[in-house]
Amino acid sequence: MPPAKFANPLEASSYSHPISNSAYAPLRQKIVEKACLMGYDYDSLTEIGLDWSLDQDPNNHVTNSAYPRFASAGNIRLIETFAGVMGDKYSDMFKGKGIGPVLKGYTLDLKRPAAYPDALIVGSRLSEIQPDRYFTTTTVWSLRQQAIVADFKGYVVFMNFDTGRLANLLEAGEPYVALHSQIKAKVEKSNDLFAEWEHKNLGGKKSQL
Repeated sequence: MPPAKFANPLEASSYSHPISNSAYAPLRQKIVEKACLMGYDYDSLTEIGLDWSLDQDPNNHVTNSAYPRFASAGNIRLIETFAGVMGDKYSDMFKGKGIGPVLKGYTLDLKRPAAYPDALIVGSRLSEIQPDRYFTTTTVWSLRQQAIVADFKGYVVFMNFDTGRLANLLEAGEPYVALHSQIKAKVEKSNDLFAEWEHKNLGGKKSQL
């Protein structure tokens, strides 16, 4: 699909305006609908407007080093969905107290170049949960291109910050058992939706996402 056309440069960067960005509204809606059908977590979807001075390289493309920052913004919002079951323990995760999530590793697949002006949607799709970790696919869409521009596959472990060791959520008591149940429910929902999307759109073939 060719990049979306705008009436003028100011309209092309209208995602930066706090209110008047209607030119991006239909583009945003299409990507959000697609992401949800593919099993990405709706509540933590993240929109990031590209910054000409910060995000681009000398070739006028988004620099490779920017994508982990975009993914991190989306992953933090995913962690924020844990607050409801974590209660008072939620703030401890960001203070190095008790048990909290730590990114252990990821791989990055750059699909196509993105460039200013544009806005990106970052989505997380949880695919597996174990007692001490979860696995996720974090995908970055370009609104102008209506296409995936980058894809991360990684996993997050739960650390006991007091001991420096991995933490088994199922043995850590509440609210960690409830957190494990919440993530498990997200995984099951994501996998069901993604399998349905694959069947409808790929004829039963497995997606590379």
